[in-house]
Amino acid sequence: MKLVSEEKELLGTKIIITLPDSFSFRQRRAGTESVPSIFSSCFAELKRIEKAYSRFLDSSELSTLNRNLSSWQSVSKEFFFLIKQALKYKKNSQGYFDVTLKATLDQLGYDKEYSFKKKEQQAAKKRFFDRFRKDILLDEKEQKVFLRKEIEIGGFGKGFAVDKVRELLEKEGIDHFLINAGGDMYAKTRKGELPWKIHLEHPEDTEKVIGFVLLHTGAIASSSPSRRKWKDGHHLINAKTKKPVDSVKQIFVLADSCMDADAYATALFTAGFDYAIPLSRKLPVQVYLLSEDNEPYMSRGFHAEFFE
Repeated sequence: MKLVSEEKELLGTKIIITLPDSFSFRQRRAGTESVPSIFSSCFAELKRIEKAYSRFLDSSELSTLNRNLSSWQSVSKEFFFLIKQALKYKKNSQGYFDVTLKATLDQLGYDKEYSFKKKEQQAAKKRFFDRFRKDILLDEKEQKVFLRKEIEIGGFGKGFAVDKVRELLEKEGIDHFLINAGGDMYAKTRKGELPWKIHLEHPEDTEKVIGFVLLHTGAIASSSPSRRKWKDGHHLINAKTKKPVDSVKQIFVLADSCMDADAYATALFTAGFDYAIPLSRKLPVQVYLLSEDNEPYMSRGFHAEFFE
C-alpha cells in the first residue's frame, strides 16, 4: 500500500499524519479548493484544541478558568469532560496524575515564556483544614467547575488530541492510518495489511532508537525528560513531592486510547521506578520502564524487539 504523510508544528511538537494515498487521491480528484482535504481537517481540529486548552495562551478557555479561581465557572461540554477525566486518572493512579501542578511547573521555569529559570517560591499560608479540601469541584448538572488551584492538561492533552483526530478519520471511513504527536501515537491497521512498526526512541539521544513494537490497532505513548529538560530540572513532577523525578529514564505505555496511554505514562513516570511497577499492574496498560541506572522492566503484554 502506498502511503502519504503531512506534518505540522502544533501542540508544542511535530504532528505527522500518515494515510493511504489511494484515499487521498480519491479525495483530491473529487474535491475542489472550497472543500478542505482530510489533512486540513485534521490539523484544523488540532489547532482548535490548542487554542482552547493551551496554558501558554491567555485567550484559551483553560487560561480563563485559571484566572478565576475560587468561584464556580461554566465551561464547555468538552472541557468539563477533560477535567472529569483528569480526576479519574488521579484516582486510578493513586494521586500521581495531577493537573494542579501548573504553579510548580511555572516556579521551576516551565512557564509560558519558556524561561527555564527557577523562581523564588513564595510560602503559601495554609490553614489546617486546607489539606482536606478538594482542589477541583464539579457540578455535573450545571456543568460548572470550581478551582482552588490553577490547572494544566499537558499530562494527557496530546493523547486527547490524537484521539479526536482518530475519531475524525474513522468518520471519513479511513481504516488504515498512523497519527504521531511527538511520540504519542495511535495506529489503525486495515485487515490484511501489516501492522505499523513503531520505533522506540533512545532515552538520551533523540536521533537514535533502541527497538520497536508492531502495533496493529491501539495507542502508544512515552514519557522522558530528554525533550523538556533544563538546568534546574524537567517537566515530569512527582505530585506528592513537587520535585522532578530522577529514578526513571524513560517509559513506554500501550493502551486502547491515546489519552489513556498519555495520562498513565505521565503518572507512572512521576511515581518513580520502584512504585511504578506495582502501580502499572493495576492499570489497563502494558509498559516498558527504564530506570536511571538502566534497569529495565517490561510487562508481559508489552511485546517489543530491542536492538543490541
